[in-house]
Amino acid sequence: MINSLIVSIFGAFFSVIVCLLAAYYFYKSKSFFSKIILNVIIISFLFPSEAKVIFNFIIIKNLGIMDNLISLFLPFVSNLFTLLLFIQAMKFYSSDIDDFTEIEGFNIFQKIFLIQIPMLKNYFLTAFITNFLSLWNDFLWPLIVIQTEQKYTVQIGVNYISKALIFEPSYFSAAITISLIVPITLFIIFQKYFN
Repeated sequence: MINSLIVSIFGAFFSVIVCLLAAYYFYKSKSFFSKIILNVIIISFLFPSEAKVIFNFIIIKNLGIMDNLISLFLPFVSNLFTLLLFIQAMKFYSSDIDDFTEIEGFNIFQKIFLIQIPMLKNYFLTAFITNFLSLWNDFLWPLIVIQTEQKYTVQIGVNYISKALIFEPSYFSAAITISLIVPITLFIIFQKYFN
């Protein structure tokens, strides 16, 4: 569970930050080049994630981070849902806010971290929770990348228990219940922001 928590928290956080910065670029840039880049990104995400497993595996192997917890979230830092969520959220807010912050002398990071994130708090939390749950429930990618038993995530652990204790359904049920504690706790903590 600790491995899954580390991967899910860091992966969700980096995914939200990277997608927020990219969304701000696409929101501010009106050039034809940025529209082409955005369309290429959207087209690349039309392929299912299973079709990109071999490509991701080759990149992770060449980077030399196989059997490392970083390799579990690095291919998923860029997320189309999160990117489009932030682009759409920024369109709801007036460009006057950007003009006022530029007059006040804010740089781009001050505008993003002091103005945009507090304004987009609910979107930020939605993106974080979605990415967190996606990484928490991922089974295929950790199964391919992780070889050391001490670095297994929750889903691999549940699968391991189900195969090792096939005649003990009570242990399997207990493992599934324990794996649900974190997502349910996350929902309880953050539900007040979505009323």
